[in-house]
Amino acid sequence: MVTLVVLGVVLLPFLLVGGGMALFWKRRRRAVLRWSGLGYLATIAFLLLGVAPYLAAWAVIHAGTRPRDRELRGSPADSGLVYEDVVFEARDSLRLSGWFVPPTRRNAILVCTHGLFRNRVEMLPRAVAACRAGYGALLYDSRSHGASDKGIVSLGYYERNDLLGAVQYIQRRYQDVAERPKIVLMGISMGAVATLEAAAESRVYSALVIDSPFASLRETVADHSWLFLKLPRFPFPSLFLFWFEHFTGVKPDRLNARDALARAQPVPLLILASEGDARIGVQVSRELYAAASSPVKKLKVFGRDVPHGAAARLHPEEYAEALVGFLDATVGEPLPQPQVGEWISTPSAAADSPR
Repeated sequence: MVTLVVLGVVLLPFLLVGGGMALFWKRRRRAVLRWSGLGYLATIAFLLLGVAPYLAAWAVIHAGTRPRDRELRGSPADSGLVYEDVVFEARDSLRLSGWFVPPTRRNAILVCTHGLFRNRVEMLPRAVAACRAGYGALLYDSRSHGASDKGIVSLGYYERNDLLGAVQYIQRRYQDVAERPKIVLMGISMGAVATLEAAAESRVYSALVIDSPFASLRETVADHSWLFLKLPRFPFPSLFLFWFEHFTGVKPDRLNARDALARAQPVPLLILASEGDARIGVQVSRELYAAASSPVKKLKVFGRDVPHGAAARLHPEEYAEALVGFLDATVGEPLPQPQVGEWISTPSAAADSPR
């Protein structure tokens, strides 16, 4: 639709000018129409292959929470959960804002990472399901989203630093506890890929929950170029990736969920997807599931009525059953009772920031 609108808008002046000149300049009518047509094609080529990839890449790296998500006002308190507003630093020192819900019955904490254009509220239904079962959760706004600091958006690569900062925050918070809680990394869409990229670099987590991940940057750019712009897989995606690398310094082939999963620890793995996901086909999740070396792994596929990342919203009970069932089977040890003299530190935003 967007491409058709551009084609139509650009065509209009050529029709008016070229058609008018051809009408009044009858001796040169064919030449006028020919040059008007060539000018139109050259203009379209310049816009679609020059301006559009540049602007699209610029828009992505400066992305933030979309307006309708900025208006959301939910919090863990709406579900009767006790929580804290927290601030911590990403591994590259950006300050990130989030909510921390301490565990009540299970000695494990989920680190919840949202997708592009969203904020921490996207993860709230997922986290609430786990927290009601006694688990803890840290929900945070990724860089340039929500209330967190501005930074380059890289569709998962630099976002891994946000997640690693969240993990370090939990480690610092529980550094004086004898039995530290297990950490579960959970992400959706771009957040799922950031989760896998972080998992490839960390060794302090005990399980992974991946919801609607894309396979690689190259594939998802090509797929979305056709889905939203109806542009072929070549050359627009390659031009977009040229500018993306120019702006971010991230080589396109570096962002790959398959490679990241292969480098991650073989911990228990839950992958969630849906048949109705037109943006990221369910075959991606099936391929990741088949390739995973985890001794305990589960693939939960929702039906055709569920679009990208919407399973928790459309089927909350089924989603919660899959998530909590997986957690109970893998990291569901009960929360230990504190011993005399033992305490859980709750450092300030300044003190708890990773250095």
